[in-house]
Amino acid sequence: MAGIVGPSASLSALRMRLPMLARSQCSVLVTGETGTGKDCVARALHELGDRRAGPMVSINCAALPDTLLDSELFGYERGAFTGAHAAYPGKISLASGGTLFLDEIGDMPLHAQAKLLRVLETREVFPIGALRSRHVDVRIVAATHCALEQAVRGGLFRADLFYRLNVARVELLPLRQRPEDVAPLFEHFASQLDDGSGAGPVRVTAPAMVLMQQHGWPGNARELRNLVEAAGLVFDGRPLEPDELPLSGATSLINDESSRVIEALERCEWNRTRAAEMLHWSRMTLYRKMKQFHIAPEPVRNARAP
Repeated sequence: MAGIVGPSASLSALRMRLPMLARSQCSVLVTGETGTGKDCVARALHELGDRRAGPMVSINCAALPDTLLDSELFGYERGAFTGAHAAYPGKISLASGGTLFLDEIGDMPLHAQAKLLRVLETREVFPIGALRSRHVDVRIVAATHCALEQAVRGGLFRADLFYRLNVARVELLPLRQRPEDVAPLFEHFASQLDDGSGAGPVRVTAPAMVLMQQHGWPGNARELRNLVEAAGLVFDGRPLEPDELPLSGATSLINDESSRVIEALERCEWNRTRAAEMLHWSRMTLYRKMKQFHIAPEPVRNARAP
């Protein structure tokens, strides 16, 4: 199940449940914050089910203006409107025999919701300008980051369509609620990098990993993937330190490490060889840390040979 990576209880339960859901033909509603991997769940439902030999077609309902969503979803006949020089079957027809993934379904306008409901009820699609409907055999997987129940109460989403989509439901927890998934996700994304340098996958120090596990991850797994890609641009073969990660909130951990360095140096009377041994570092690592934290080689009052 590509992309569904991590030992957390919620993901373990999901991996157990997905094959059962995939074997059914019911509509599935996947909910969760942006970047939690709703598209990975949709892909798994398609690939684990009987429709895997058919197409999987995706459309982001929030990415298209209302004027284009109808034609993209339901298709159109040649000459149906200005610029329609050739017929287009539409995403629903293209997905026939397979799976249609409707991402950000909560942003679909009400008039398109009514047409989609008709497709779910009749298994027929009516392209713009067509004289007759066309039969479609499609399974719907929809995803949203918003609370559709609240949208229904506010009149922004049709209750009948919600019940049609919410036959089975998968709720994805945000990454901040499953920090045990951060390390395996990091390794998963790092293993996908190939910069041609031969330096191997991006690695981080233990303090850097602690920092990532404490991070709030507002962008969830997508934010972590972007971090790994950014880290790959500066990776030189050595594990990256906390201050080298493009994360907010790194200051506290950096200050803690700076204090550890100064304490070790003071206990060893600023003998850098002994301080490095105390910290279980090489001398070069200690020198780099001292430069990173702007720690002078030694106080003037304690001037000694290194």
